[in-house]
Amino acid sequence: MTNPRELKARYPYQFAFEPIDMGVTRGWFHLFSRLCAEIDEALGEDKRGFHWIQLKEKLGSARMYFRLTEGVREREPELAQRLSSLAFAAEDASATVCAACGRPGRIDRRAGYMLALCDKHHEARQAGTRGSVWFEEDES
Repeated sequence: MTNPRELKARYPYQFAFEPIDMGVTRGWFHLFSRLCAEIDEALGEDKRGFHWIQLKEKLGSARMYFRLTEGVREREPELAQRLSSLAFAAEDASATVCAACGRPGRIDRRAGYMLALCDKHHEARQAGTRGSVWFEEDES
């Protein structure tokens, strides 16, 4: 999958409750796409009760928040823990992946707004020539 629209079509139940604040960068999209597939697999046959509520950047890395209905959490606490662990792992990985291109990177703290970037995109940021790392509205 190459964009959020394709991801939503593949896993519609994960995005069933609008509006979702879906701020996933181009460089982190592969992490989020893989996370959606891992969650789909962990849920098994019964996909009811799970959906994303917010995806954003905070302090230079990704944050991925989901909701799991109380019935599912109470019935299957191990599943809730597994899903949280998957999301935390993707968030942690985003701190070492360039938000612009997906290459290895690190959180750049030198330009005020923190963001994980590779050397090339850090240099572009310093020079003021960087483009947007976010998907445009019509791509979402």
